[in-house]
Amino acid sequence: MTRILPTLCIILSLVSGTLAAAEWKGPEDIRQAARQGNPEAQLEMGILYEYGFFMAENEVPALAWYILAAEQGSERAARLRDKLKRNMTPAEIAQAQRLGPTLVKADARPPAPQGEPQRAPAKPQ
Repeated sequence: MTRILPTLCIILSLVSGTLAAAEWKGPEDIRQAARQGNPEAQLEMGILYEYGFFMAENEVPALAWYILAAEQGSERAARLRDKLKRNMTPAEIAQAQRLGPTLVKADARPPAPQGEPQRAPAKPQ
């Protein structure tokens, strides 16, 4: 019991640090903002998964959310990503990298780079 209280305090401080800046009311609000590309919400999703708040503890999705937030410039997410990766297998890391793009809405991602513009096929005359 004596170890639970300090751990809970640390977790609450981690979560409340970014939640205070946003007006999210619960995990579903955070998930929706994260899926829409909000890096702070993506960081929160990583924390929620890593520490098991409101959902089963799962390091692969936690890492996937940290990667997404870090790619948008979140230094805290980058630190948490690197720390979590140290305890994961290469297969788990690869799985998280594949999972990341599926977590955000397609319209939230920047458009993919396009090559040469395609010409419409000529109409037969």
